[in-house]
Amino acid sequence: MKVFVTGASGFTGAHIMRFLSTQEDIVLTGLTRGCSSSVSDSTGKSWVNADLLDRDRLIKVISEICPDIIIHLAALNHGTFTDLLNTNAVGTKNLLDAALKANLECRTLVVSSSAIYGYAASTALPETSLPKPMNEYGVSKSAQDILSLMYHEIRGAQVAVARPFNLVGPDQIGSSVCGRIIQQIVEIEKGKKETLDLFEILSNRDFIDVRDVVKGYWALISHPEFEYICAGRAFNIGSGKASAIHEVIDLIERITGDQYRVKLPDVHTPIHTQSQQSDNSRIYNATGWKPAIPFKDSLRDMLEAARKKAS
Repeated sequence: MKVFVTGASGFTGAHIMRFLSTQEDIVLTGLTRGCSSSVSDSTGKSWVNADLLDRDRLIKVISEICPDIIIHLAALNHGTFTDLLNTNAVGTKNLLDAALKANLECRTLVVSSSAIYGYAASTALPETSLPKPMNEYGVSKSAQDILSLMYHEIRGAQVAVARPFNLVGPDQIGSSVCGRIIQQIVEIEKGKKETLDLFEILSNRDFIDVRDVVKGYWALISHPEFEYICAGRAFNIGSGKASAIHEVIDLIERITGDQYRVKLPDVHTPIHTQSQQSDNSRIYNATGWKPAIPFKDSLRDMLEAARKKAS
C-alpha cells in the first residue's frame, strides 16, 4: 500500500510519519519543501519536494507515486487572507485534481480544523454544527472543507475530512497556547523569564494529543469500508472535554511542583471563541477510535521534550 503524506515535516506530519513507519506493508512518501529533490532516509521513508500551488509539479509527483492513500496535512496557519485561501483551498484543489488524475480509487483524508466552528458553545459540537469561523484562517479552512466534500459529491473522489481540535504533544511549537506556556516555563526554569506572558486565561479549549489524533486519522483512512462509511463525510477528532487555560497552568504546576505568576495585557482583549468541545460520536461509531492519552500526560511529555531541546 502506497501512502503519501503532505506537510510531512510539520508538527503533526512528523508524528504521523513516525506512526506509519511502524505499520506493515506500507510504502511511505512524505511531501515537504525541506529537500531539493526526491530522497530516501535510513528508515525507508521517501521524501519529495513540491509546492501545493505548483500544479504541474504536483500532478507529476503524484502521478509518479500513484498513491493508494493520501493524508493531506499541509496548510498555512498565518499570513494574508489571499495566501491562506491559496494554500488551504486552491492548494487542496490542486492536490485532489492530481489524485484523481493518478488513481481514481485513491483515498484522501483532508485535514481541516475545528477553527471552522469558531463560535462559543456550551455543549459539545457535532459535525452538523454550522460553520462560524472567527478569523481568516478559519474561513480558509472552511473553504477547504466544503471544497473537499464537494469533490466527493460531484466528482466521485474518495475523500473524507477530519476536523481536529486543539493539538498538544511533544515538540509542539510555541505558537499554540500550550506550546507557548511550556516554552515559557522552560525559560523560567533557566532564569530567562519570571512570568507567564499570556493574552488571556479564561477561554475553554478541547485539547487532544497529536499521538491520539494520528491514530484517528489512520482509523478513518484505513477503514475497510472507507468508501461507504467515511468518504463524503467530516469527522471531529477531539478529547470530548473542555479545559480553561488557567486549568492548564494548574495541571503544569502539579507536574512541576512550582507555581507561576501570570502576566496579562493591560488592555483587555475580547475572547471571540470562549469555548469549544468536540462531539466524537461520529468517528467512534464509524471506527471505534477514542482518545487514550490523558491531558496531564500530554503536558508532562511536552515539558520533558522542551527541556531536552533547551539543554
